[in-house]
Amino acid sequence: MKQINRLNAHNRMRLGASTLVLLMTLLITGCGFHLRGDIELPAMYERVFIVTKGYSNVGSSLAEALRNVGSEIVSSPEASTSVITLLSSGTQRKALNVSGKAIREYELQLNISFVVQDNKGVQLAEQQTVSVIRNFQNDPNDVLGKDNEEQIIRQEMMQPAIFQILRRLKALAQ
Repeated sequence: MKQINRLNAHNRMRLGASTLVLLMTLLITGCGFHLRGDIELPAMYERVFIVTKGYSNVGSSLAEALRNVGSEIVSSPEASTSVITLLSSGTQRKALNVSGKAIREYELQLNISFVVQDNKGVQLAEQQTVSVIRNFQNDPNDVLGKDNEEQIIRQEMMQPAIFQILRRLKALAQ
């Protein structure tokens, strides 16, 4: 008899937990919650032409992100609904922490500037610039390893910068 009561109590706890999860899911979806990476761009970005001006690394990352949110990348501005021109892209490195003659910590800052035009060639806003900043520790005894780490950090900084661009594109269209 005790074993049956334990099973019933266990089943009630599982049912209560399942009900709680279901209620929380309904509340979250009902309030309009979206995951941070979930971006829906307006129709004006249905077909996008990207002018890279030598920043093909940024251009290819942006093109991939636009495809992932449902935009088509076209090969001419005439076939596009909007044109994104990448004006500049660069990473700067500053020393943050110096101990004696050795730099112990660096700050990396990635800046990407761009402008957006609609399909009639009208610029939607002034030049936009997105920035991503990361810090990393330096070890003067492991120069090769830290150089590799810096290159990886520089590559990883591209994704949040591209997400910032997508959010700016959405805001410019409103």
